[in-house]
Amino acid sequence: MATSNAQIGSNAAAEKFPLATADEGVRLDYQIEDYPGFWKSALFGLQHVLVMFTAMIGAPLIVAKILNMPPDMRVTIVTASMLGSGIGTLISSLGLSFVGPRLPIVMGVFYVFIGPIVSVTHQISLAAAMTAVMVGGVIQFAISPIVGKLHRFFPPIVSGTILVVIGTCLLKLAMNVAVGANTPAYGKPTTLFLATLMIVVILVISRFGTGIFKSLSLFLAMVVGYVAAGAFGLINFGSVLEARWFTIPTVMPYGGFVWPGIVPIVTMVVCFLAAAGETTGHTLAVSEICGVEASEARIRGAVSNDGLSSFISSLFGGIPLTSYSQNIGAISITGVGSRFVVAFGGVFLILMSLVPKLGAIIALMPAPVLGGALIFMFGMIASVGVQIIGKSMNTRRDMILFAASIGVALALFNAPPDALNAIPPIARIFFGDGIVMGIATAFVLNLLLPKNK
Repeated sequence: MATSNAQIGSNAAAEKFPLATADEGVRLDYQIEDYPGFWKSALFGLQHVLVMFTAMIGAPLIVAKILNMPPDMRVTIVTASMLGSGIGTLISSLGLSFVGPRLPIVMGVFYVFIGPIVSVTHQISLAAAMTAVMVGGVIQFAISPIVGKLHRFFPPIVSGTILVVIGTCLLKLAMNVAVGANTPAYGKPTTLFLATLMIVVILVISRFGTGIFKSLSLFLAMVVGYVAAGAFGLINFGSVLEARWFTIPTVMPYGGFVWPGIVPIVTMVVCFLAAAGETTGHTLAVSEICGVEASEARIRGAVSNDGLSSFISSLFGGIPLTSYSQNIGAISITGVGSRFVVAFGGVFLILMSLVPKLGAIIALMPAPVLGGALIFMFGMIASVGVQIIGKSMNTRRDMILFAASIGVALALFNAPPDALNAIPPIARIFFGDGIVMGIATAFVLNLLLPKNK
């Protein structure tokens, strides 16, 4: 166990962000307030970036492709999203006044915003879409105290259910990435081999590794996968050669403020409400794993950081942000729960936004390599949830709450693409999201179901 040699915050801050008892959460080699040292923190932070980077740049690339943006604007939307994610991750881990949960939570782009941004751009302009996002971010920031007060309605049975919902729902996405869906490598023997190799290497390192090697199991596994993919000729460094060495972010690169109208604003606010639901779930999950109390201050800090970071990202031309679930699995596997490690990850993201060649190198990570790691990580998230539920499921009421929540979540997540067309598009953003509705179901049933045995 590392010695906690970097305790930050006053007594007042400690009251707002209290630690839990030692027997709570997952056994960690580095606790939330531990500082492993510069080089270890840098490697651990890079590990967090590797497992989320491909997903993070995916959304801006999709928007750029749909809108047929010129090459320079494509660079802008990607680098701005990285910059916003880096700043948001720093605030998330270190805190900025009451903003940020001071937890090892990584921030990244939220895919639910792709449709509304494209729609507003087609109807008005990209500048109007970014204005709508900024207004939505301000509104989410403003309502964060209300969301924070809901923390008392998330007992262990609910937080455990949320972890299972997140882990099981995301396994489908991990599998799609692992088999190379929508890529030329889809379903090929090499693709399946690399995905399987990743799982095996992570298992071997987790079982036989010790010290820093065990803590870097994901990083080492992805290095092995990267090299193996290169040996199969699956990596082309042409994009690295073409990428710039340095770029300077531009404020409002698509034009000034353009009022989009009420409907686009409402649509963005609904998206931010969905983001707030996921962020609340992620905050509860990370708090549980790290053995700290999911206090009102933490949840308020996480939700307000969503709004502020999204505002910053869109100000520079990027996609709105939310907390990422990948690092929940990373913490569970590696045993590294230090928030200072995640702060290093935020610094890496900012550097990559300023030096595109660095981002281009990591972006070459083959899909099956990342997907294999994600399968294992999301499985770990679910297993932590099962562990919590095993200790807290004591009544038929708890069984009903869990069954309904996981059933709703998986049913929505695996529904055919056109199954929910009867629901208006703006409502589908919330009611069509399996994770959001799974969390909402657990929350509502905990309020409505009688507590007597």
